[in-house]
Amino acid sequence: MSTRSIVPRNDTEGGLGTALKRWGLGWINALVVNSIKIVTGAGSTKVLTSDADGNATWQTASGLDLANNLKFVVNGSVNKLDIFTKSGGAVPDNTNYPTISIPDGTGYTQRTRKATYLSGTSQFIMADAANYWSKGSLAAEIKTAYVYAIWDTAGGIVWALGGYSGFTRVPASTTETDDDFFLLEASSTYTKVITDYCVCVGKIRYQYDTADNPDHTIQATVLDAPQVIWNPKSDYGYSLALASNNISGGDIAEYSVVSSVIKQSGKYLITPNLVVSATSIYAWLFVKTGSAVYGSAIYKAMSAIQQGAVDFYGNSSCPVIVSLNAGDTIHLGASLAGSVGNRIIYTHTRLSFYRID
Repeated sequence: MSTRSIVPRNDTEGGLGTALKRWGLGWINALVVNSIKIVTGAGSTKVLTSDADGNATWQTASGLDLANNLKFVVNGSVNKLDIFTKSGGAVPDNTNYPTISIPDGTGYTQRTRKATYLSGTSQFIMADAANYWSKGSLAAEIKTAYVYAIWDTAGGIVWALGGYSGFTRVPASTTETDDDFFLLEASSTYTKVITDYCVCVGKIRYQYDTADNPDHTIQATVLDAPQVIWNPKSDYGYSLALASNNISGGDIAEYSVVSSVIKQSGKYLITPNLVVSATSIYAWLFVKTGSAVYGSAIYKAMSAIQQGAVDFYGNSSCPVIVSLNAGDTIHLGASLAGSVGNRIIYTHTRLSFYRID
């Protein structure tokens, strides 16, 4: 025969035990409560974790961190960046190591970097006279680069430094001026494979000035100091200018004035700007995308300039938003006609594109 229920006279009245005298153990099939408080081991941001027997304890949420136990430190040689563990303040080893969530094709998998992998030293060295990502050398100009964690299918994390965020597969470029070049950690023997997955885990700010020694200075001040930041939104995109004026005594037929191959799939804002001069001018500006061959690319936008029998100097633009695949080419195309004198397309002509998704 069961024991009768213990029922309070009023809702929320009474209690069992006290803070100093607690019941030792209770066997209950189902417990329905408005709130629960487990005081042993409690702490801010901790998570309740169960073992195989159902014993629950508060644990630090390291397993849920997307870039855990990671720290970037500017070396005494300011062109070098050290990758340390946050808790140990030293390069990763078999007992103290970072854990990173890296794409695997269907989601993300927690990966670890323990000690040296493929001879990598967990340090980046930015070489003198290296115009990484074609961002140029200019005194006092601060540029941005991003730290990546690559998962090598052989079974380890490789560190890399890229010029833009947003990459999820490893670019194969070995040319430092390419926009998709990855600078590997020093001494690494890793071979870049485009099927390997990667994720951005940090951001640095640096200055490149060939008048300095060393040429590169990685910033360590509060606002520009290295940051751990997991998978930030892509900032891929930039502006390209016509290298030299195109001057012709006759009409200039339509052609690709400036072009660029896109290295990330996504949605882009394309902003072309055509600067021309001629007498009795008639000019067309085009945006075409897709094929590297201008005649095979697809028209996406166009605009025109027409002026009477006068010398004219001016510009035209036709911004457009287009979805592109990695490997597609963007063309700023143009044609220019006039009545007499030179027809000129100027170096102020620029093609700008930025990923916006």
